[in-house]
Amino acid sequence: MKNIIIHMIAVCAVLMPMQQVDAKTYGGFKKGQKFKMYVHEIIKSKAVGTKISKKASIPKGVPKYKKGKKVKFKIGKKGQITAKGLSIPFNSDGGSANIYSRIKTGTTTKAYTAEVFKNVKGKPSGVALAFVVSKYAGFQTTTTTVSYILGKKKKP
Repeated sequence: MKNIIIHMIAVCAVLMPMQQVDAKTYGGFKKGQKFKMYVHEIIKSKAVGTKISKKASIPKGVPKYKKGKKVKFKIGKKGQITAKGLSIPFNSDGGSANIYSRIKTGTTTKAYTAEVFKNVKGKPSGVALAFVVSKYAGFQTTTTTVSYILGKKKKP
């Protein structure tokens, strides 16, 4: 019994420093870490009831990026990903990508997600942003989806 307790203390002593290191990063990204990406693709759609259209305006509260625009990202104090007009809380480390998400419910539901893809060295290599805004009015739902695909290099 005494040996088991000694081994458990030894394991805790080894694991404790690992826990402290992980607490200072979010999926391998440090607080305050900055990186920039360029908008490669913009995909928008709007569904009113069962009718879907690709002609959609970007809803209030969703960042309006243009193709080719440089977006400067920063990891916030609580691990959230931030950029101009954007702040999405850290959710999890998916290994090859960090996942960020925020959902607000009410008469207008807003679901914002971000995935920051990592290269083999753990550095940001791409970003996918998805914004879904649903408004409920009577028996009709209007859902607008805006997605951005960003990469390290500016596309011609």
